[in-house]
Amino acid sequence: MLIDELFVKVEFKGNRREIFLNDTETGLRAGDYAVVEVESGLDLGTIRTRGCGKGNCDGNCQEKSGEKGNGNSIKTTGPALAEPAHSGNGNGNHEADTDSDSTNGVVRRILRVANHEEINRLMENRKAEDAALVECEQLVQHHGLNMKLVDVEYQFDRKKITFFYTADERVDFRQLVKDLASIFRTRIEMRQIGARDEARRIGGVGSCGQELCCTRFMEGFEPINTQYAKDQNLPINPSKLSGACGKLKCCLRFEWDFYAESLKDFPSPGIPVELPNGIGTICSNDILNRRVTVAFENGATEMLELNQVKTILTQMAEDSRRKSQ
Repeated sequence: MLIDELFVKVEFKGNRREIFLNDTETGLRAGDYAVVEVESGLDLGTIRTRGCGKGNCDGNCQEKSGEKGNGNSIKTTGPALAEPAHSGNGNGNHEADTDSDSTNGVVRRILRVANHEEINRLMENRKAEDAALVECEQLVQHHGLNMKLVDVEYQFDRKKITFFYTADERVDFRQLVKDLASIFRTRIEMRQIGARDEARRIGGVGSCGQELCCTRFMEGFEPINTQYAKDQNLPINPSKLSGACGKLKCCLRFEWDFYAESLKDFPSPGIPVELPNGIGTICSNDILNRRVTVAFENGATEMLELNQVKTILTQMAEDSRRKSQ
């Protein structure tokens, strides 16, 4: 099926996705390889889905990096560069740059469908990336840098090579960049990513048995905290709530809106409830079954329908008002 949308989503290595303008009306199909323009040359990716609709893209639809690293990123413009193009605080650290111009509202264009020669060149780049990763790991060890290399990605035209890494603190990799530039004779970028982005680039299978959500369909990350689990009555068990990245699972956010809205209709835990067999205290709410659990001082519990509890609480409130008058 041809994709005739004006804005089209293109996927690159590591599940990196961006929106590109298809202004040449090129007949594109999902799965086609396409040559696209980037900031400093050409790149090649795979057509995935349509973009953000015909004509309603605001220019900020490029992929959002949901979890940034600690701000380490550096680029060089060539192998002869003596100092980093952006030195940041003087220790080789700089706020991460992206190839997309989402910050200034520019959307790059799809130039054409890739031919067999270009696809073969892309495959050659992928093979070269494995060797580049090994080379860089050796240099990291040589310089004694406290960083973990995650992935390497050549730009299609080889005008840039990006090394993705994680680190717990800021890293002075100026000498590393010089060594890499002298070896690969191209523009070097060191890009720090977070644990979630690492899992997204590597991929994997979650505890649910399906491919990781961040790899399969998520476009960005949102902050997740244990309150999402509490609102859904999930046990606070780190081993069960943590995903492949070691962080709280992103899927805790998917249904949270429903639970948060439903909780507004339930009484808060701790409220006393007067029942025929004594006064108890609300201890938990079952949102899906719309039931409330009441606990008594003797340790006994009783589960009641939500409507029944609301009626009792309303009657208790009316009795309290009458007594106060």
